[in-house]
Amino acid sequence: MIQTLRTNEFNRRLARLPDAEKQLLTRIRRKEDDQLHIVYAMTHVGISGGVKVIFEHANRLKKAGARVSLVSHFQKPSWFPIETEYIQVPFDLDLAKGIPNCDVIVATYWDHIQACIETGIAPVVYFEQGDFHLFDYDSMNGTLKNFIQRQLEIPPFIFTVSNQASKQIVSIYGREAKVIPNAVNEDIFTMNGGKERGERPYLLMVGAESAKFKGIADIISAYEKVKSEFDIDLYWITPEQPSEAMKKRVAKVFVGPTQQKISSLYRGASLYICGSTYESFSLPSLEAMACGCPVVTTNNIGVLEYAVDQENAVICQMKDPVEMAEKMACVLSSEEIQKRLTANGLITVEKYKWNTIIEELLDFYKKVAAHKVKGQNRLSDWEIAVKAEYFLAKEDLAKLKSFLRVTSADIVKAPVVYAVEKAPAIARWEVVACRKHVDEGITEHCFTPLLPFNKLQLFNFPGYRSFLVKEYENALAEFQFLYDREEIEKEKAAIGRWVILSLLRLQRKQQAKKRLMEYIKQFPDHADFYWLKSQLDENAKEKASSIETVKLLGDATSLPEFFYQVNRENSAEKPT
Repeated sequence: MIQTLRTNEFNRRLARLPDAEKQLLTRIRRKEDDQLHIVYAMTHVGISGGVKVIFEHANRLKKAGARVSLVSHFQKPSWFPIETEYIQVPFDLDLAKGIPNCDVIVATYWDHIQACIETGIAPVVYFEQGDFHLFDYDSMNGTLKNFIQRQLEIPPFIFTVSNQASKQIVSIYGREAKVIPNAVNEDIFTMNGGKERGERPYLLMVGAESAKFKGIADIISAYEKVKSEFDIDLYWITPEQPSEAMKKRVAKVFVGPTQQKISSLYRGASLYICGSTYESFSLPSLEAMACGCPVVTTNNIGVLEYAVDQENAVICQMKDPVEMAEKMACVLSSEEIQKRLTANGLITVEKYKWNTIIEELLDFYKKVAAHKVKGQNRLSDWEIAVKAEYFLAKEDLAKLKSFLRVTSADIVKAPVVYAVEKAPAIARWEVVACRKHVDEGITEHCFTPLLPFNKLQLFNFPGYRSFLVKEYENALAEFQFLYDREEIEKEKAAIGRWVILSLLRLQRKQQAKKRLMEYIKQFPDHADFYWLKSQLDENAKEKASSIETVKLLGDATSLPEFFYQVNRENSAEKPT
């Protein structure tokens, strides 16, 4: 389900590629004491080094005085202590449309650069941490190459984590990128602290089996060549459960451990092994050094940012388990080499501390924020139907105005939220602005929820009036009639909710259940129907499953009308 929604979002972005334009900015003068608001738009928040770096940015920028918001489709993760504002955007809504008004937008992956720019809210920075588009370019098809090329052409600012990655960006995409390196959390990854103990000494590796570039299979093959000679085990830190076949080849597997647990594993390991074929900046190797663990690594370009063979690491060729095994045996056999690697590794880590890095990062964002978006429209081009007092979030008026300055649409809709007795609030996409001189009549959506500015509007639609005055038999008949004749799928889905609500008001639960299962089969991605199902589920396990689906999906914003903040604990409350 989620993969389908993500694919749909990407396809919508791909269709908009011909409209991609470079973001144009003008300089402004900011007061030195004005708090900077930085928003990171995040494609995913699962366990990974790249995501951890963004969370470190967010927490430490907040401590440095900035306001930071993280925006993602996914629920707030628990694997890392997030101390900043976290906004979950419904999967049904383009991620960028959930970005609040701010001073800087950071696109953390190439697929949403254009969408971030199209909000018109603030200057967009692309934060490149490296992936296949930098290191396995030839494997991509022409469509993807063209899409990524265009995405990297349009943001005014790009920064990345290493000089090696910067060179790749210049070589492939022709863009200069500022380098602000990753760093180690010195409070966690340190020589001081507990060590993991096992029955035998152990080697340590980090990475998911599914991430082939991590070279997990090569590490295991190399380990199997030395394990008997040194009577040593292999431990594996991974963000996901590995296959049974791979699990049997190692001594222990740690799935998604805490940062503190990871540091104790580094401290207890005889060696840390990195088998990656590509990295932009290999953070685990640096964390291992910080914990006093000797490192054997492949010569991927990311680790070469700081690793020097025979000084702070022993380096082998990529995809060569035989050479890796030889290098592992060399280090394990020599206490002198181990001591040298450990001592020099600790010296290396001193160059990569967050306190220093964050100062540089904050200064960079301040320079970015000394610009505003140069729009193609004037506000005087628009008839705006709403006033500041109608917005549920005060800053959303500025967000709407920013969008009006850059959009090529002629009509702009926003969700208007209506309270309904004993039901979740209803949000309807309604016209809030029209271009005075309409060109093609193109409609766009801006996610700035509003209170009703025409309180009688719901009464103007068939079915609604009957429902609101509690004439539920009439409401059911009217909504069923509308549902049967409607041909547009999203309109049918919106009407179907009212059919179920009417049946529930009439206490026809069995009929409601039967109809609801038909709707879920027909509209499997809309949270509204799962919320209704949770009200009818009698089995505790089924009810919990329905609620989890609602939390995962979020509001069904692609419908012309949807339950507003459907995943709130008490969704029947009037919106505030």
